Amino acid sequence: MTEHLLARTMERARVSRQRRLPLPGEVLVDAGAVVQPDTIVARTTLLPGSPYFVDVLHGLRISKETAPPDVMDRVMVVQVGDQVTSGDVIARYTKGFLGEVVVVKSPVTGVVEFISRVQGRVLLREDGRSARPLVVVSAAKDLDIWPRLLRMYVHCWEGDEIKQGQILAASPAAMGWDCCYAPVGGTVEKICTRTGTISIVRPVRCSEVDAYITGEVTAVIPGEGVEVSGAVAYVEGVFGLGGESHGPLVRCAGPGRILEADDILPSHEGCVLFGGGLVSLEAMKKAQELKVSGLISGGINQRDVVRFLGKEVAVGLIVDEGLDLTVVVTGGFGPMPMSPRAYQLLCDFEGAAVSVSGRTQVRAGTVRPEVLLPLGERVSPELPDADLQVAPVRGMLAPGTTVRVIRRSHFGQYGQVVAVSSRPQVLATEVSLYTVDVELANGTVITVAESNLETVL
Repeated sequence: MTEHLLARTMERARVSRQRRLPLPGEVLVDAGAVVQPDTIVARTTLLPGSPYFVDVLHGLRISKETAPPDVMDRVMVVQVGDQVTSGDVIARYTKGFLGEVVVVKSPVTGVVEFISRVQGRVLLREDGRSARPLVVVSAAKDLDIWPRLLRMYVHCWEGDEIKQGQILAASPAAMGWDCCYAPVGGTVEKICTRTGTISIVRPVRCSEVDAYITGEVTAVIPGEGVEVSGAVAYVEGVFGLGGESHGPLVRCAGPGRILEADDILPSHEGCVLFGGGLVSLEAMKKAQELKVSGLISGGINQRDVVRFLGKEVAVGLIVDEGLDLTVVVTGGFGPMPMSPRAYQLLCDFEGAAVSVSGRTQVRAGTVRPEVLLPLGERVSPELPDADLQVAPVRGMLAPGTTVRVIRRSHFGQYGQVVAVSSRPQVLATEVSLYTVDVELANGTVITVAESNLETVL
């Protein structure tokens, strides 16, 4: 099957990209600094501020089946948005005729992010600056068993890699099973039958963010990252694989010709290669083997994508899929040639250090793969705005922006943004999302999750 999709090409444009750390850290450049794609602009070595789910009703020994609907409102000592310190009481309940007071304490320092009145749980967002590399879980106490019997009930052993929310241990209860869950991901270091605890070591990784494009730092976001702007020629793709990459641009196949494995040489390591037609499965495999930074082609076969990844592509969102290779397809699926304009533009920039991104999103907004070719000395004083990624990312929607609804019950309707929430809002489903007020063409104003909109250019 051959499917041709529309991709944009701009010979002179100015782009701006925000480069943010996933966690609070250190910004390494100042506003006005000239950067290259491989310039490290921010770095962090903090542990992630993990979400902690605290089962309040279980901790207070209240049965969910018999609990009144307003029980969470009656027992909670803190509310959403409150700052808590490890050991602070977050819920209190008085039991029985003797007035026994049972409390639940916060296991971490952080902020109360969400209270579920349906599940009887509280979500705490740990402060990354106070995150502990070692977390000790009182498994025997949670299961109400003797510490010496803990190993009879564990579902993991020392050295095991575990994920957050995974069951660490479970014991029979009157109505099913009592379970002890991992509050964080990491490695099980010790199962202690003297104290009845399970120790989890959390990985500490250094995270760095590069500039991605050649340009100038136009703004610094303290503790988070920077905004980089640059003058580029822009080639938009319709499909891509992999994340962001950069390298010298090298032509390997002429207009309409298939980019084969024989076209890729060991000297192409770290380069971004392009051809004017289809890219073959063998070429992608060889490029990955030789550590090529990226491939740009006109077409690609859908079956080759599945064989290359070893699985079907997830519908809607394609991220890096664990690839070290970035692939950008400008024409479509099947033996599609690259457009003459895009091919000539790439030829004009052969040898230049280019930036490529294979990130593709076709649901909940649109993010297209892209090729950014730095203009350098070819820069014009006045360049049109080309911030072409139209996914509903924070900061891109503003009052007056024309959008289209891409989810029921107003699917396909156009409107204008009236207001954008400054913080996540809790919806009826208890999901916390950023929302947007949109005035439709008939004058009706609706509130929509930001991820359910796409910008209309």
